[in-house]
Amino acid sequence: MSRAWSPIALLLVTLLVWAPGLSGQFHFDDLPNIVLDPATADSAILMDRLSNGFRPLLRLSYALDHAIWGFNAAGFLATNLLLHLLTVWLVWALAYRRLENELAVFAAACVFALQPAHAAVVAWASGRSTGLATLFLVAAMVAHDRAASRQGAWRAASLVAFALAVLSKEVALVLPALLLLWENTRAQAVPFAEQLRRVTPAAVMASALLLAALAGSSRLRELLEFSFALAAPLGALAIHAAALPASLGLWLLPWTLSVEHAADFTPAAMAAGATILSVMIAVAVRYRRSLPLLTLGLMWPLVLMLPTHSFIARLDPIVEKALYAAWIGPSLAIGAALPWVVTAFGRRAALAGMVGFLCCLGSVSAWRAQIWAQPHALWREATERAPLSARAWSNLALLELDAGRHQAAAVAVARALALDPQAIKTRDLALAISFAQPLTSEVPRR
Repeated sequence: MSRAWSPIALLLVTLLVWAPGLSGQFHFDDLPNIVLDPATADSAILMDRLSNGFRPLLRLSYALDHAIWGFNAAGFLATNLLLHLLTVWLVWALAYRRLENELAVFAAACVFALQPAHAAVVAWASGRSTGLATLFLVAAMVAHDRAASRQGAWRAASLVAFALAVLSKEVALVLPALLLLWENTRAQAVPFAEQLRRVTPAAVMASALLLAALAGSSRLRELLEFSFALAAPLGALAIHAAALPASLGLWLLPWTLSVEHAADFTPAAMAAGATILSVMIAVAVRYRRSLPLLTLGLMWPLVLMLPTHSFIARLDPIVEKALYAAWIGPSLAIGAALPWVVTAFGRRAALAGMVGFLCCLGSVSAWRAQIWAQPHALWREATERAPLSARAWSNLALLELDAGRHQAAAVAVARALALDPQAIKTRDLALAISFAQPLTSEVPRR
């Protein structure tokens, strides 16, 4: 496949696979984040909100969508899909700078584009923060690689893209660590002093952006305070040690994907998770020089998820949105393995296997997009994947009530209250359901 046609074919395939997500609607976090937030539609409130400094580019993107589409969910989801298409194209450009084989470049970009776990970013309006930040993060990496060892316009472009990524989502501050990994896994070894010289501008900017965010954003400080109140740093680290392998495993087990995941970690699970992570790091270090792209594929997700999966506690330790940008490194490693597969099994067999694999991946992604487009199916699935989640049952009850299925809503809210009797919103929902019940119906026993 020629370099001219490769990105066109890639983008067409991506569009075809993820198009089912455009039929979705606002739900879950979309309501407080977008629909009910006055900053989305009121420019005066928007200006006041931007002065807080918390993800201003994200907030501007929502306001722009509203100016174009109104509160039409399809318009917001179309923007998410456009961001994904641009990110896929940039991943292709990044792969082209690291992989020598044209087919390997196409395969790597396709593997990224068609990952089923991306549905939480592409097919959900509130996934926008991750999609927007990742777009600028990859743009910063492409510009950095173009700059190579020289200064100039590409270096400046990389720093501008980095700043835009942080203004979309603060976890993009991890870019200097990613750049150091990128430099450290080049086919031709680069002296460590030179690696540091290339990464220093981004590290200086990251420090400045972090200080500015902490000083200027009360919302960010509130989130950090909440996280540290939720669990002590070492306790959070232990939970994340168990959760991270489970999160990464979602790439290989798409049938376990869900908006809600069970997260009851025992000490044995934490120890097992720490062991798995240690093995990944050991293998990456062992083959850093002989198989640098293997090292890149193993270490990329660990570095990228460090801000959200280390010392800062989360209510949801297993998440799918964080897997979006984390999949770039493994995708490049998978693409790099294609020439070896061709040598081992022959070009025809390797191509047939690649096409079959990508067709399966695309089919599952289209299915996940359809699930996210149907909130009732999404939260019904969540109650099956995480039956002990009060939030899953409560959200399902709300959807059942909205659909006029009062009996099913009563059953779901009873399960939610049994799991979390102190939840005020769930108790209010139960009261609303009881008022909506026909007088002749019986409310199921809890």
